[in-house]
Amino acid sequence: MSDNKLPALLVSYAYLQPFLKNRHRYRYRDWTMDSGAFTAANSGKLVALDDYIRTCHHLMKTDPTLVEIFALDVIGDWKASAKNAAAMWKAGIPVIPCFHYGEPEGALLEMAARYPKIAIGGVAYKRGDAKQQWAEQVFARVWPKRVHGFAFGSERAVMGLPFHSTDASSWEIGACGFGNWRQFGHMTVRGSNQDLRGEVNAYLDLEERARVKWAREMKQLEALDKPDVRLAFARARKGHTDKLAKLAATADDDAPAVRLAVVKALGRGELMAT
Repeated sequence: MSDNKLPALLVSYAYLQPFLKNRHRYRYRDWTMDSGAFTAANSGKLVALDDYIRTCHHLMKTDPTLVEIFALDVIGDWKASAKNAAAMWKAGIPVIPCFHYGEPEGALLEMAARYPKIAIGGVAYKRGDAKQQWAEQVFARVWPKRVHGFAFGSERAVMGLPFHSTDASSWEIGACGFGNWRQFGHMTVRGSNQDLRGEVNAYLDLEERARVKWAREMKQLEALDKPDVRLAFARARKGHTDKLAKLAATADDDAPAVRLAVVKALGRGELMAT
């Protein structure tokens, strides 16, 4: 079985030990580690940065299936989160920082200029157009950029924007909690004792369709690693208002401040947009 036929996993640091203990029972392609800050905050606990860094160093040395690590967030404090990401990079861990809904636009632009890949999140409980429109505003300001979407696992999100990666728990919660089965359509069968292999395959099919649709855009992202392509960064306007949440895309004052400064031919005589 090819790797693309196996799921990739996102594992919270809060549940790392159970995962490591039982992963010999799983078949998966590779995995990514999230800091688990949200889970820890909800349980009244804190994740110590030094402990997280120490664990990351150990896993990076011993586990080749760990392919990405997310920075340790400080829930509700974007400045502290930014300091953690910088500290982890300084410690030799190439983490992915996260920009959350409601944080100032300047934080996004600084993050996009500084790191090769960013994540967006804080919208897991938002529904309908608001969630997708906010993500569109992020892409309008930072593309071309590798972006991970926390809780962006719907077909609308995956096929609507060129995410570099996404994650979601809907493959399990949708079926077991609400009876929403992608493989069959809406069903009322609920409960945790279900065979979810078909659901996993349905999401793998969605992943493959997205891979085909966004192949050109992924080549654009690969080109950013080459020396003749760079990002030009213009600092955000004064103030900390989250203009993304207001979706004020048409105002001249809200024009994206990150753009591709030097372009490279990508085959067929086409150039990336500036």
